[in-house]
Amino acid sequence: MNRTIIAILLALGFSCSANSQSLTRQQMLEDYDYLVSFVEENYAPFDAIMQKGYKREYKALKKRLRKQLCKGEADLERATTDYVIWFYSQFDTHIYLGEEAFQRAVANINFETMTKADSTLLTDSEENFEYEPKPVSCKVDSLTWLIRVPSCHPDFYDGTVNALQQFMKSDCENLIIDIRSNGGGSDNVWEKYYDLLYDHPGKPEISWHRNTPKNLLYWKDILKLQPSSPWNLQLIETCETSKKKFVKLGESDNNRWPTSRVKRAAVLIDFMTGSSAECIVKFVKKHSERCKVYGICNTNGCDLTGNCLIDSLPNSKLKFLYATSIESGFYEKDFSSEGLGIPPDVIIPLPFPRKLTDNIDEWVLWVAEYLKR
Repeated sequence: MNRTIIAILLALGFSCSANSQSLTRQQMLEDYDYLVSFVEENYAPFDAIMQKGYKREYKALKKRLRKQLCKGEADLERATTDYVIWFYSQFDTHIYLGEEAFQRAVANINFETMTKADSTLLTDSEENFEYEPKPVSCKVDSLTWLIRVPSCHPDFYDGTVNALQQFMKSDCENLIIDIRSNGGGSDNVWEKYYDLLYDHPGKPEISWHRNTPKNLLYWKDILKLQPSSPWNLQLIETCETSKKKFVKLGESDNNRWPTSRVKRAAVLIDFMTGSSAECIVKFVKKHSERCKVYGICNTNGCDLTGNCLIDSLPNSKLKFLYATSIESGFYEKDFSSEGLGIPPDVIIPLPFPRKLTDNIDEWVLWVAEYLKR
C-alpha cells in the first residue's frame, strides 16, 4: 500500500485562527458539519472503528462538540481539534489537521509517549537534544554493520539500496537497520531488505480502498504520473462501476526465499517511526526469526492505513489529511489493549540519545553487543 510521508504534514502547519476569528457562528457550524460528514463518508477506518464498539462514544463526542460551537463555548479550531484528535490518539495517525491547536495536542501525545517510556527525559530541556538523523552506512564493530534510514522518500531510495550493497560486500554478519524518526514515504524502499530478512511465510495482509468519488481522486492523480499503468486503469474502472463500499487493492506477497547472509539483525524504532517506515517493522514481525525490533516505545501508529488525500473546509479553508485505504490488520487489532503502533520485541534499557545525527549513538552500541549474545 502506498503511504503518505508524515513529514509533509508539516506543510499543513498553519493556524486557521485568523480565518476562524472572522467567521460567523453559522459558518463555523457549516465547517464542523462538513468535516464530520466528510470523515464518516470518506475516511477509510471509520466503519471499522464503529464496528469495534465505539459508536456510542463517537456519537456523544460529535454531539457535544457541535453543542459547544452553537453555544459559543468553543471555536472552530477547538472543536475540529477535539474531533480529529479522537481518531488520531486512539486508532490512526494518518488523520491530521493543519492548525496550531491540533499540532499542540499531537506534541502533548508525543511527549507523554516519550516520558512514559523514559521518565529521565523530564529532567532535560529540549535544547539538550540534537535529534536529526541522517543517512549512515558503516561498520559498528567487526561483526556489525549499521544502516540508518531517516526517510522512505524516493530521494533516499538509491542511497538505501547502496547501503545494503555495502553491507553485503563487508565481512559483517549482523545488521542494524535504524529507522528512528523515519516518517515514511514509499514502501518500495524496503524490497531488497525484505529478501534479506525473510525466514518464513506469515498471514497475508489485504488492503482495501474506501470507494467514494472523493477518494477516487487519489488514484486518478497517480494515473497522471503513470498513464500507461494497466493496474491503475483497471482499479479506477472497478471503483467507478462498483457499488461496493470497499474495493480490494491487493494482498501482501509471501513468496520469497530465505537467505543465510544475515546471522542476526535489528530494526531500531521510536515514537516517530511511521507509515512506510512501519512496513519493515511489520515485515520482520511476521516473517523473520533472525531480526527483532528494538526500542522503548511503540511506533507512530499509521501502519494499517494509507493512500492519503488532503481536503479543506469550505469557509475557513482549514486543511486536513486522511487515509483512503485500510489494511485487514486494522479489523483484527484490539486498540484498547494494544494501543497505537507496533511495540518493540526488545526494550533498550537506555534513555533516548541526546545526539542522533550521522553518529553511532549509545543505542546502536548497545544493540550491537546484544546481537553478539
